[in-house]
Amino acid sequence: MAYTTGRVKGNYADIMFGDGDDPEVFTQLCGINTRGITITYANAFETTDYDCQDPEAVGQTLREVGAQDWSITGSGLYNRSQMAAIRALMGSSQSWRFALDEPASPATAIDAGWWQGPGFISSFEITGNDGEWTQANLTITGTGLLTWADAA
Repeated sequence: MAYTTGRVKGNYADIMFGDGDDPEVFTQLCGINTRGITITYANAFETTDYDCQDPEAVGQTLREVGAQDWSITGSGLYNRSQMAAIRALMGSSQSWRFALDEPASPATAIDAGWWQGPGFISSFEITGNDGEWTQANLTITGTGLLTWADAA
């Protein structure tokens, strides 16, 4: 039997925001315990090409990527200690990371690194039910290309 050897627990996926300084320092959104990243390549340019020597032959579809789009989502505990920073991030584009860290031991670094790109908080929601911990949900929408960086 062969099992997946490159598993990473969800606790090691982090959403982080940059401070804009040089060198840039990133801070993890603490309390967020469900995280996701979506990368799409939309607006494909498409046409059909036909065989010039046999115009009745089945044509082939030609496609090219038109644009990359991305978003990062997170939900979890409302964290009062980071609310001033989150409010300051709203309405402005800055650098975000979706990091896939690994524990120091016993893991061996396999594809360790992060996705990084400029984006803004496009949606932020706080919910609270009687007797339960208050929750926060957010969506970060890309304003530029998202790139992968290998961990050093």
